This record gives sequence, C-alpha cells and structure tokens, in this order.
Amino acid sequence: MFPRSRIFCLVGTNPKDHDVAFGLSAVVVGAHSDGLVQIENAYVPGAHRAFVHRSHSGRYGLVNSEEGYQNLRRFLFGDRKVEATLADCPLPSIEGTTWQAEVRLSVRGLPIVMHEQTAEHWCPVQLPSSGALADVPLTTAFLCSGLRPHGSDTTMRYALQLRILSLREQRGFLSFGDHLEQTADFDDTLVVDIGEGTWAAWNSLIPGTIRSHEPSGTSLQDEDTRAGTWVANIPLPASAQPILGEQARIRLTVTRWT
Repeated sequence: MFPRSRIFCLVGTNPKDHDVAFGLSAVVVGAHSDGLVQIENAYVPGAHRAFVHRSHSGRYGLVNSEEGYQNLRRFLFGDRKVEATLADCPLPSIEGTTWQAEVRLSVRGLPIVMHEQTAEHWCPVQLPSSGALADVPLTTAFLCSGLRPHGSDTTMRYALQLRILSLREQRGFLSFGDHLEQTADFDDTLVVDIGEGTWAAWNSLIPGTIRSHEPSGTSLQDEDTRAGTWVANIPLPASAQPILGEQARIRLTVTRWT
C-alpha cells in the first residue's frame, strides 16, 4: 500500500469561480467546497494537505494555480519538512462558546499564500474548549533550500499567521451582540528563518519592516534527542496568555525531507 506520508492533497475552498454548468454545480455542492467537491471529501485522511482559496477547475482553478505549483514543487523536491503545532493550549471552557483558529502560511519570495484555513473560507481549525491541555496541529510546510530567492547565503523564511476567534451561541443561534466582525481575540505572525540554525520571532516584537528583519542571537535549541528530528517550542506573546494560558506555545518540528 502506498504510504500516506508520500501523498499530498491540494484542497480548494472557493466555489464562486467554478463556472461549470453556468455555476449550477457550485450552487448544488454549496459554499463549503471548491465548487465541485466538498472540502471534507477533498483529501486523503492522514495525508499531507494544503488549503488554498481556489476553485476546482476553470481559469482560476487548482490545476493551473501558482499555489498548486509552488506547493507541489516543494513537496516533491524540497529538503525540509516543518510542522507547526499549537501546544499545551487550555482554552477556557465557557458554555455556549466555540473556539477556532485561522492559519495562513507564506514563504518568502512568493506572491501567493501557500496554505490558508479561515472561517471566511469555511475551513477554520476547530479548537477544543474542554479546559484541558491539548496539542492542535496547525500546518505542515515543505521547504527547498535551492529555491531561496536572494542567494545561497540567506535563510529559508516563512511566516505563520495565527488568529484565535471565539463564537458565542444562545439557544442554538450565533450571538452577535458583542461581536466585532473580522476581529480576532488574538492575531500575530510568527516569522521563522531556517538555515544553519533556526530562528523565530513574533511580528509584534519585530521593529521596523519584516523584509529588513535579520535573525540574530543564538538560534533555537534542539529539544529532541532523536537523530534527524529537530524540535523547538516558541512561547506565545504576552497578549495571548489571558486567552491561551501561560503554557501555550508553538512547537516547531523540522525533519529532513527527500
């Protein structure tokens, strides 16, 4: 059996641009789709996947998309796999409150978003709200050192935007009495540089522009003794602690990918 770890699925989340049968297909399948396939049916469980705001086919479809090309290029020919996890996250258990995370992943030098899970696109990351510590996988990225845009002496850089939102219900219906549209309870971006070492910094703590930011100081230390696996935990900014707790952090796991 072909191992699922060698399978990559590109999941579309934009039904509006799928104009097959004059858009009838998109109407029938519904918003939670790429216009032809429901999001939850568009990937192999256990396989690697990326969500992009593209339709199933057509001028703006997955097949001809820059997002598809760049994701597959790195999956097939990359040399690093980076997994990001929201670790030890004890979201408060509040009756009638649902917690969600929105995640966007960008790679330096590319004019597109490589991975995007948002409530607006019907695919946020659902977070547990039991009050117990939990680890929530956010995304897996594949990087290729040969594709660094500014020469071989620069790091591979990607940015992981994390937004935490809470939704309240009353009698089975969403309550908007204290709702601020498009406003998250927490919103920040982790900028990660991978080279001879690995550095990470939250955008809210970076002075000036991100393009001018250069990693400095001691790189993150490996917290895993296994050969071929590198793990580090990055604390969340102080602004997240009242929501996610003092123990919550982003766990980065980097492994060789061939």
